[in-house]
Amino acid sequence: MSEEIAPILKEIKEALPDVDENEISKEMDRYLKYGIVATEAKKAIIRKFGGTTQSFTSVGEKKLSELQGNEMNVDVTVKCLSSNERIQKTVNGDKTLVTGLVADSTMIRRFVSWEGHLLEKGSNYCIRGAQAKVFRGEVELSMGSYTKVEDAPEDALSDLDVSKLPRFGNLMEVLLKDVKTGLGNIIIRGKVLNIEKRNIETEKGSKTIFDGIIADDTKRVRFTSWHDFKIETGDVVSVKGAYVKEWRGIPQINFDDRAEIEKLEAVEFDVMKTHRLLAEELIEAGASDVEVAGAIIEIRDGSGLIFRCPECNRALMGGNCSIHGQQEGVTDLRTKVVLDDGTGALFAILNTEITTEILGMGVEECESRFNGDETRVIDLLSEKLLGKEFVMRGNVIRDDFGPTVLPNAVMREDDEYMEEAKALIDVVEVL
Repeated sequence: MSEEIAPILKEIKEALPDVDENEISKEMDRYLKYGIVATEAKKAIIRKFGGTTQSFTSVGEKKLSELQGNEMNVDVTVKCLSSNERIQKTVNGDKTLVTGLVADSTMIRRFVSWEGHLLEKGSNYCIRGAQAKVFRGEVELSMGSYTKVEDAPEDALSDLDVSKLPRFGNLMEVLLKDVKTGLGNIIIRGKVLNIEKRNIETEKGSKTIFDGIIADDTKRVRFTSWHDFKIETGDVVSVKGAYVKEWRGIPQINFDDRAEIEKLEAVEFDVMKTHRLLAEELIEAGASDVEVAGAIIEIRDGSGLIFRCPECNRALMGGNCSIHGQQEGVTDLRTKVVLDDGTGALFAILNTEITTEILGMGVEECESRFNGDETRVIDLLSEKLLGKEFVMRGNVIRDDFGPTVLPNAVMREDDEYMEEAKALIDVVEVL
């Protein structure tokens, strides 16, 4: 710690030449004792003893590729490529956090502002008094209370061709289980379990992308390729220069024409068994193509026979669609449950097919047998589900209400053990 603090103390002394070094050290110890990070303590100490923004010694204008991650007061001229604002809860209350990407003639880097600096996509900026920090193995530009953001001349980066720039810094190899939202310039290896082509509309018009699932020995993750690399189902590939974005709480790997794709002939992955996660592991982020297991402890309202909007398929509330108003609904089946695995609870929505399998009857039979009585359908669901152990396989999305399981298969926990036991018996009999 002393090695990390020493250069910061030196900077404070340079900013406050008339203040005794022992006094500065005592103040720093006091802030660190209360858990305040050294860089923030530095600002507070300089302010306390009458220092100003000009008290900081600038390291001068830098290119993004020159940043090492230890610069305390750096100036850069950049173009904003993306900017996202959100509210972040901290020990000192809610703060406006702005994150995104910036570029200059040398490369693309992430930026983060804890002071709400609003950068507009496509605009050029002179950023004065920023810091370069290392976060998740990558150098990023950090803007604090002493950072000044000014408009740069429109022609400052007129020749900038973003498509030819490297993304972030050094490549970092990660296993799929360690893929997290925000990672950039990573190397991943895995087997493509499926891939499909689809067209989407972007600001620049129609675009063909390729969606699929890739797996290694540790996990299965969804991916999107924004370029046709001629990848096929079953290929084992190495992807260099991928980055991770989030869809409904699920981290997804993305890569474009700046990535390097290599097909690996002599590498195999054990991807047959679906990865099982606990509820406590899904609190921060969702997951794709996983399984969860636990006891069903509640059948939620909105289960059983429901009515859907014929226009958008949304469930009707009192005969009303939130988009299309009063509607003559289409009858459907679904089940909303709470699954508890001992580490936490997960909300799960079982679709028509799964609910039909559980009940042993479809929509029409439920309507005719129970005369549309929703209560009797829910009673039957409760009888078959409540207090029993189940395994669910599918995606887990996350929103403001927490993680939600969207299974494509549901089975009794003991049924799974029976399948494994039968498989083991078959092996023993062969031997």
